[in-house]
Amino acid sequence: MTTAAELTPTVVRECFRAGDNVFVAGGCGQPDAVLEIIAAAALDVPLRVLDSSVPGMTELDVDRISTGARLNTGFFLGGYRKLHEAGRLDWVPAFHSARYRALEADYDVGIALITVAPPGPDGACSLGLHADYSLRMLERARLVIAEINGAMPAIADAPRLPLSAIDFAVTSDRPLREYRVGGAGSSVEDRIATRIADLIEDGDCLQLGIGSLPVSILRRLGDKRDLGVHTGLLTEAFMPLVEAGVVTGKRKNIDTGKLVTGVAAGSPEFYRWCAAYPGLALRPVTYTHDAAVLASLESLVAVNTTLEIDLFGQLNSETLNGRQIGGGGGLVDFLRGARASPGGRSIIALAATAKGGSLSKVKPLLQGPATALRADVDYVVTEYGVAPLSNRSLEARAEALIGIAHPDFRAELTSQWQELLRRC
Repeated sequence: MTTAAELTPTVVRECFRAGDNVFVAGGCGQPDAVLEIIAAAALDVPLRVLDSSVPGMTELDVDRISTGARLNTGFFLGGYRKLHEAGRLDWVPAFHSARYRALEADYDVGIALITVAPPGPDGACSLGLHADYSLRMLERARLVIAEINGAMPAIADAPRLPLSAIDFAVTSDRPLREYRVGGAGSSVEDRIATRIADLIEDGDCLQLGIGSLPVSILRRLGDKRDLGVHTGLLTEAFMPLVEAGVVTGKRKNIDTGKLVTGVAAGSPEFYRWCAAYPGLALRPVTYTHDAAVLASLESLVAVNTTLEIDLFGQLNSETLNGRQIGGGGGLVDFLRGARASPGGRSIIALAATAKGGSLSKVKPLLQGPATALRADVDYVVTEYGVAPLSNRSLEARAEALIGIAHPDFRAELTSQWQELLRRC
């Protein structure tokens, strides 16, 4: 077994070069002990920092890496707006799968900052609960710098990195970063969750997005049987269903019996559960979001949210009033993967209104970017109903969407749709 050299501020100043591309793992894999030592080096060299932050869990302060750094990100998080205003943010609109392929092949990552579990008897370190990046990216990096954290579970079915592949390391036992979603949802969210639960069948394989809505949905699936999971983010809301025997993965045609995810995020209790659960499998984005893998999964049901939808069925999940507030992430990867899956379905959820009911989130026509195209969605769900869009005519789709808008806006939307048709 080879021991990695100790990381020190002096090492940082010697090894970080102007123009380097620096990848930083996010979520509970963000190497905070490493970042503290880098911050102590007080770098001011020009670097490009590539993040893999988990919204609601991690946001990078690039000044801790270098005051001359620019941040390159696929998520426009709130804390990054100051960087944007200072001209130090490169926001990249890309499918999650494409961004991670680029990290492997196109970005020429020179330095990778990650967290791993302590090495096992074979001298290899499990990537643990944040394994969305690939070993291929690490193999190509000039330097791999790791926080070897005793709190990171050594997940058996996760990528493993030989200790000899780590150039510099910091050992720690600090608690992993946590991800918490609020308790009970609103009455609107509860109504949406109930409608979505009715669309899920025994044996379906689930992907759920982030936020509180997935928690509300999962709480309503206790009467289902043999559900599977293939997702980008696994939270502790799945735990009760696994313990109750509702989520078994027995009917999955690939990864049978496995909970497949790229990232696990939650509380210390959840992390301990993950460490003990033998059916957990961690995979990189190049697997969890891969089009061929998703298309080969039978009965994949992808459930995600959006900010607004127009009467053509186009989704905007990135801007509000023209102001960038997020990114598309893996939304389109899973929408298209579920549609290609035999027996699969894509489901989009949103509340019908915003701003206390004064603004309809069902629009006649998007004014901002279309994160997903009109052909990407099977079902749209609001608190007022379910709109099936797949294989329906333009007019039938618009009628269905108007039917699940808030009643106060339906007449206006109908008039606006008729005007759009006249202009076509």
